[in-house]
Amino acid sequence: MSQPPRCPHWGMSRTIVLILVLCLLFALPARAQDGLNLPADLYVLLNDGRIERYGVGAGGVTTVSPADTFVIDFGVDSTGSRLAYRSDSGAYLLDLTQPGASPTAIEGVSADVPAFRGTGESLAWAPGGDAIAYTTTYGARIFFAGVGAFSDLREALFKQVIWSPGGRFLAAESESEGQSVWWVYRRENTALTLTSIIADGAGAITWLSDSEIVFAPVIGGLRLMQLDQANAQVTLLDAPNLYRMPALDSSDALVFFARDPLDAAVPDGYGTLLRLARGAAQTESVGTVPVEMGDLAWSPGAALLVLLDGGVMALFDPVTGSGFPLPINGAVAYDWGAPRPANDAGTASADTNNVVIAPTGTADMATIVPMLAPTVASSPPTPIPIVTATGLSLSADGYFLAPVQTAENGSIVRVWRLPANGGVPTPVTRNTSDVIEFAVAPDGTVVYIVDAELWAQVGDESPFRLARLNSFAPISPTFSPDGTTVYYADEGTGIWRIALAAARDGEDPELLRARALDSSGAAAESPRRPQSSPDGTKLLLDVYRDDSIASDALDLESRQTAMGGALAAGDLRAARATWLRDGRVVTFVDALSSVAAPPGVYIVTPPTFDGGVLTVPLPTGTVIRAAQEALPGTLRLLLADGVGADAPIRIADALVAGEGAGNLIEVMQVGQLTAPRLSRDGRFVGGTTSSPAGEVLTVIDLLTGARFVISAVAGVGGFMWG
Repeated sequence: MSQPPRCPHWGMSRTIVLILVLCLLFALPARAQDGLNLPADLYVLLNDGRIERYGVGAGGVTTVSPADTFVIDFGVDSTGSRLAYRSDSGAYLLDLTQPGASPTAIEGVSADVPAFRGTGESLAWAPGGDAIAYTTTYGARIFFAGVGAFSDLREALFKQVIWSPGGRFLAAESESEGQSVWWVYRRENTALTLTSIIADGAGAITWLSDSEIVFAPVIGGLRLMQLDQANAQVTLLDAPNLYRMPALDSSDALVFFARDPLDAAVPDGYGTLLRLARGAAQTESVGTVPVEMGDLAWSPGAALLVLLDGGVMALFDPVTGSGFPLPINGAVAYDWGAPRPANDAGTASADTNNVVIAPTGTADMATIVPMLAPTVASSPPTPIPIVTATGLSLSADGYFLAPVQTAENGSIVRVWRLPANGGVPTPVTRNTSDVIEFAVAPDGTVVYIVDAELWAQVGDESPFRLARLNSFAPISPTFSPDGTTVYYADEGTGIWRIALAAARDGEDPELLRARALDSSGAAAESPRRPQSSPDGTKLLLDVYRDDSIASDALDLESRQTAMGGALAAGDLRAARATWLRDGRVVTFVDALSSVAAPPGVYIVTPPTFDGGVLTVPLPTGTVIRAAQEALPGTLRLLLADGVGADAPIRIADALVAGEGAGNLIEVMQVGQLTAPRLSRDGRFVGGTTSSPAGEVLTVIDLLTGARFVISAVAGVGGFMWG
């Protein structure tokens, strides 16, 4: 249901137009016009709660809502055959092809009401007719007609919702500090996942395809966001020229209003109409006069502009700016039915005889041609725009190893922190020899390895030694969930535990599990890579025996382990096992695994590791570069097609619990990244990329598609999230 954005201030010319419209309306009888030259049937909600249909040509006017119902908002499906509406008693469906048909209830008062009226499409049908989205007082609600299921969105108070042409995405508009914010959700069956946020848009957006959005930033320019290409943004037209109200016309070209802020002849808030055809190298100047855009919205096919203000409706020619009233008064909101066929002689259209090819407003051909050309599924992903930054706003702090130049010891590798609050990265440890391993507690405490010793750095305190080590092999330090205790593997002795507070007072580590020896006294097994369970009661271990690996779950109270089951000796899945939030263990088989098992995600249950079934299959040849349980039961995977370090990475979600368990959902492409790691909420990917100075930290925001390079620090390695 279209309810165009309201403008708080009107210019003098708009006021004059409105007065003329009102005069014409009062001069006409209520149904003086037998036919309306409209691009589609027009449905109007009046302030008495009735919905009237104004048919194209001589279609006439018909009340389509039930006589005893006060309608709050409504929407018409893409075929013009079904009406969905809300009243104070709930949400309903009505078959428009059966006059007098009784409505069918979708739900009762849980359908809620829109938080805003008169600000956009508060109720919208998915193009396929199998889902309906409507704004609510807490966000939005989606009804999936095929299965009778519902889903709620609560990220913001939404003004309107707009489906993509194929129904794979839903865009919802909110407002922050007077500017539009668009929240874009990806639909997978009956679930909607937040995929992107457009925080710099200037009101209207348009779908260029089922996964491409065109929007106009407030600061100027015109951009294209590709949701299937890691939310990559491409500049179609540069700032400082201002562009507003992009839309696709009936010829599948992009039309929009433009204004040069340095052109005093065009007042602020006005623009002239431009057109950009798919594959064109430059824009076409279509409009002849500046048009004020505050309260206008496009009709189907972008042939006409619609004004709704104070219950009055009028249509405007976007080329000349001339307007004419509709015989409608007391309008609250409106929607359009199925567009009239393009070859219908009665179709209303803008006068295109004034088209002039203009050199101004020209876009770069290398950008426009591939971006506006029809999408080809087999084409390589578009690189994500790279932004050089000193700091970023993140969901968690990032930590990494990088050299620091010291006067006493020269270049020393220390642990650095990239603050989540946007601050610049800084070293956090004070070691005088190179750090080779480290771990971070929830409070930011860092433990690290230098010169075969384990040290701790707590805030700005002086570092203190936790333990001397018997081996230079990796010790894989890890914290307990509360951050008070450190576990580590010492190759020469076994698995150890040490409390930070006790270590500060000089207490020695406690041996939890000794290495096993054979009859000759030689090492028979060696435990490595301890990982604390979510409840802190167990340690997951890799146990090496000769050339084989097994998994153990060590109970910290009894100090007993239980072997066997799916991850027994010789099964290299054990070396990749990690905990899930519910206490199960997940492990992987991919193109790097030598185990004779199908590629995929495997779930097992300690302490016996029974039930090692293939939960989510993976395509042959796939390599899992990283995994993170972003939501309970949803593993976000970083996948590459092939074992090469330079293979591009894509994001996929493996469902390992609940409805849909066993499915792999492809999300997006992110390009090349070395040693990538996902943040715990699954929103950010951090890793390194090459530069002339060495490896530099690179962070990708999976919601916005932005790719940031922290160029101030080189020689980065070992990145992890706090």
